Amino acid sequence: MQFVQDSQVQSRFSNGFPKAIELLCPHCVAQALFEARHWQEHGRQVAAADAACPRCEGVVVLVQLLDGHDHARPAALYSDPPSPLREAMPGIERLRELSAPLGRTYESALKLYNHTEWGPAALMVRHLLEGLATRLLGDDRRELPLARQLEALHQDIDTARPLQDIGPLLAPGGAFGREFEDEAAIDQATAGQLLALAEQLISYLVVLPEAMAELKGRIATAPVPLRRGAVVADATSARRPGRGG
Repeated sequence: MQFVQDSQVQSRFSNGFPKAIELLCPHCVAQALFEARHWQEHGRQVAAADAACPRCEGVVVLVQLLDGHDHARPAALYSDPPSPLREAMPGIERLRELSAPLGRTYESALKLYNHTEWGPAALMVRHLLEGLATRLLGDDRRELPLARQLEALHQDIDTARPLQDIGPLLAPGGAFGREFEDEAAIDQATAGQLLALAEQLISYLVVLPEAMAELKGRIATAPVPLRRGAVVADATSARRPGRGG
């Protein structure tokens, strides 16, 4: 189930239910205008309808939450199956704080991808990586080719820094360590901060290394696409006849 922005609704029925919705089809991965048909209410809390892609005829189920008075609730439309639309990564605001142009480059790459413009999206990602490496590296490495810049990142960036100063927080006299002396006195804010700390550590130490290893494995085994205009020669046609036939 995927949330559908109100801005994607191009027209509505007289009762406010969505009529035409612009979606990225989950079946053919093309941008299309889906026409909802046969809205049916269930318990005055939710309504459902199906809509077919005008390109491939693949069906999408639309679910609209109601306000309890048979009216569509704003910002409460969902579709299933979800489209391959990529959402902005968590923490993107940190990239914008680091560099507003880099934030815009990332958003452009995401927009191109979601419009199925694969080549331009890939080129924009390369620009993003070049800009990020240049922003993070020292002056003496900024003129290096991208591959060497990425290799140099671990030399210029202290990757252990996120792990520093965590131990003292949990020591008996630390900010969190003192709280454990009286479990009943721990409030929601403290418990939430401890849980967030644990989640960040798990993400950094466990999830990120595994995810990077899995991604590199997929990249290494992915088939290499043919360049435009390339010709695959058949082995028999590639043979040249010898002398005498």
